[in-house]
Amino acid sequence: MIPDDYHALYDRGVQAARSAELPAVEMPTAGREELAADVPDLIIEEDETTGLPNRVISRQPAGRLSEPGPEDPAEAARQFIHRRRAVWNMAEEDASSVQVRSVSRTGLKTAQLYQSMDGVEVFDSEMTVALDEGNGVISLAGQFFPGVGAAMRESRRAQARTPEDAIARAAFDLTRVIYQAADFVAAERQPEDGPYQSYEFRAGENDPRPRFERPARLKDVMFPLGNQQFATGHYVELWIAGFPAFSYVIDSVDTPYVLFRKNLASESAPFTYRVHNTGDALFRPHDGPAPGSPHPTGAPDGFQAEPVEERLVQLESLPGRDPWLPPGATTTRGNNCVAYADLQGPTGLGASDVLGKISAPGTFDYTYDHSRDASEATNLQNSLVGMFFHVNWLHDRWYEAGFDEAAGNAQADNFGRGGAGGDPLLAEGSDFSGTDNANMSTPADGASPRMQMFEFLGPQPDKPTRTSNHEALITFHEMGHYITNRLVGNATGLTNQQGRAMGEGWGDFFAISMTSQPADDFTGGAFPVGGWTDLTPTFNDNYYYSIRRYPYSADMSKNPLTFRHISAGQMLPVGAPISPNAGGPNSAVHNAGEIWCAALWEVFVNLVAKHGHEEAERLVLLDVVGGLKLTPSRPTFLHARDAIISAAAALNPDDLPEIWAGFAKRGMGAGAVAPAQNSTDLTGVTESFAAPEN
Repeated sequence: MIPDDYHALYDRGVQAARSAELPAVEMPTAGREELAADVPDLIIEEDETTGLPNRVISRQPAGRLSEPGPEDPAEAARQFIHRRRAVWNMAEEDASSVQVRSVSRTGLKTAQLYQSMDGVEVFDSEMTVALDEGNGVISLAGQFFPGVGAAMRESRRAQARTPEDAIARAAFDLTRVIYQAADFVAAERQPEDGPYQSYEFRAGENDPRPRFERPARLKDVMFPLGNQQFATGHYVELWIAGFPAFSYVIDSVDTPYVLFRKNLASESAPFTYRVHNTGDALFRPHDGPAPGSPHPTGAPDGFQAEPVEERLVQLESLPGRDPWLPPGATTTRGNNCVAYADLQGPTGLGASDVLGKISAPGTFDYTYDHSRDASEATNLQNSLVGMFFHVNWLHDRWYEAGFDEAAGNAQADNFGRGGAGGDPLLAEGSDFSGTDNANMSTPADGASPRMQMFEFLGPQPDKPTRTSNHEALITFHEMGHYITNRLVGNATGLTNQQGRAMGEGWGDFFAISMTSQPADDFTGGAFPVGGWTDLTPTFNDNYYYSIRRYPYSADMSKNPLTFRHISAGQMLPVGAPISPNAGGPNSAVHNAGEIWCAALWEVFVNLVAKHGHEEAERLVLLDVVGGLKLTPSRPTFLHARDAIISAAAALNPDDLPEIWAGFAKRGMGAGAVAPAQNSTDLTGVTESFAAPEN
């Protein structure tokens, strides 16, 4: 059985046990009152468990938290935190622990801060500071923990558990198979490893235990437990054959030793590529090999789209971006992505696996034959090339919106622009480990995300199989998990039910918005999140519903969901056709995620009506990517909504009425109330269909 995600900071039993003899630390209000006196319409939102601020912003349209600062945005951010440290009840030495991880100047300018003392990071102390042109602070998202200085002094006295022991304990927790500390040997450290140390699993020749697909990656952390209490621990990332990728924090002294557990899976010369492509100026992909979005009739009538002929397109990258492949490349092994068919175990690129290969110098020209199985050699090459193209295309679109090296994107070489390199996205097509699905596993910056795309068994047992490798809708959804996990808490932020649900919704939104076309019917069209691969012997409305309960549509008669429908037990609306495959409680992550995507889609539709498709697409990427940077860990739907509003206020303030109208249409207006941050049934919703008066 795969263990559930876990976070000791949000486990009241752990807090009670470790702090039983300690008086509660009162949170002084003077620092907040001083900031409120200086900043009109100040909003300070708190983490429901710690009581610490996790989002600070002015509600005024052009509001900011500080006057223009130093020329260096990193220094401006640090100075603000130091000057306002009382807001977080931090002592001088606590404020001195604040370090700059990176600065992103693309799109919304942000500085990524974290706490570290004597080289040991404070777990989950990720804070994003948004700045304006003059380096005045606009808003903050994330939380800092007071008391870390005193805790560091205490932690030096004893540390019983070694890194190797921590890896063994984490591996046992995941697999229930016993590993020993002696099974792991430290690898030689590389300059790009930063605070991490890698450990190789040394198995005997006939060792029956599950093998490690990658070396375990580990760093020391201070783990906050609330009430200014900390545990010393080891952060570990595990990639073990037969199990999802997981991250852990293992207590180095006390028991219970698992403090944190997270399943990382969610479910220069131009080159020429033959791909399913519209051929427009941005080389926009079709939604799949047989594009059918939006649905041509807008009704579940069994429509099946016909395959379209691929196009040969020639490019280095999208305009202004770095080349996808080096000169003379012969395979789909690029700086942003390594695309290959993972045909046999162990997972990862091995001798029996297949990279995409050139058909002639500088050319990947393979035509897909729909009368043959997806695994046929030429079809496989065509789909690998398509997957490589799609990953790089979306990488470049996100880059121009602010998901760059400093923000934590996945690249082998970061070109000295910040962030941690050495982590190109591994796109594993036709993966041997499953069928009829796809998934993405996203570790922290500096280790490669892994996207696994599977073959689909097809419409009939005697018909050719299909593959998700080159269906852009599926690729873009899975990549949505990668960007959201990297930008919210650096792979540890989306651990609550609402966060995971929005992860699904963001993925759906990137899929349908980035494959939409200028001529589409945005006011009434039905946009599925899949199509070609979803046809089965018993389900032929794959181009209407795909794998969701309703298609995405601004037409409420096609998609009637509003904010209250994330709550378990809430009746679904009567009237709109619903998928025969619909099931599970409203609060299940895929179901609740539909409402988040529906709201984002309304925002996009409003921007298309105002600006036209091309400009609306550029603006919504800036707003959503900027909003992700400002979304705190363990967010509610309204935390994420407000983060998008904040990003838009800084970047495109004239669009705030359209953005608010989109959220309000789906019940997330100005007076809405979200479920509690740690709710699992997502009850307690109050809907609001009104935008703010000003």
